[in-house]
Amino acid sequence: MIFGFGRGGGDDVARHPNGATFTLEGAGYVYDDGGTGLLTATLRITPDDRRVAVIGLNGSGKTTLLQLLDGTLVPTRGSATVAAGDERLDPASKRDAKRIGQLVGRVRREEIPNAFYQAKDIGEALTQTLRKRKVDEGTCNAIVGNLLAHFRLADSARRNASELDSEKRHLLAIAAALVCNPSAVVADEPTKGLDEVGTAHVAAALFGYDRQVVFATHDTAMLTRPEYAIGRVLVLDDHRIAFDGAPGDAVAFYDDLIRRRMAALRG
Repeated sequence: MIFGFGRGGGDDVARHPNGATFTLEGAGYVYDDGGTGLLTATLRITPDDRRVAVIGLNGSGKTTLLQLLDGTLVPTRGSATVAAGDERLDPASKRDAKRIGQLVGRVRREEIPNAFYQAKDIGEALTQTLRKRKVDEGTCNAIVGNLLAHFRLADSARRNASELDSEKRHLLAIAAALVCNPSAVVADEPTKGLDEVGTAHVAAALFGYDRQVVFATHDTAMLTRPEYAIGRVLVLDDHRIAFDGAPGDAVAFYDDLIRRRMAALRG
């Protein structure tokens, strides 16, 4: 599902292309304390890659990779770019980094912007986000109404974010990332901590929205479910991309990786 923008304002929002190209060229990242986040990686994700998953053991570099892709981090070696339409952006540039923040919706588990807790209710919080981008009132109402319906939040529109249960906070985190019509979403464990039912609800809403998604997960069963149409999976191991391919092959590779790790521990 995709929701349009009217003519009354927010033209920069309305023009966002559906899909982005994420490119890493020999990119790596070392944190200030000397810890390795990601070893050298070369990667290209195009708008044709509509659903890309990232899996790996804890500490393998998943979050670092996602933050290099979405412009939150600037590589300490190599380069990273985000391209959408005729724009090619480098997060090392402050101006480009700001623009990347508009083109890429960022989801961090169930984390919600502080402004959502300060607003009267979640409907108002979503509307205020659009008003800041000069979207007209009628269009704001239409977009927010459609988002709340799609993400199963319509019955909670007049509640504060602090009153939501975990599943609804996960859904709101995604809706908040999508409200300004980004070209793509980069989501770090968007179903973390949910039971099977909650995971299914959040996954169906996320993948049922017409937007490119790059996401990290530990739920490998999700990767091969046909209704989610995940086409590509990256497996990280020891801060490097160890596998890049089809979901079924990626799960087999990852299962073998875990078996080898367990055998090494027993040995």
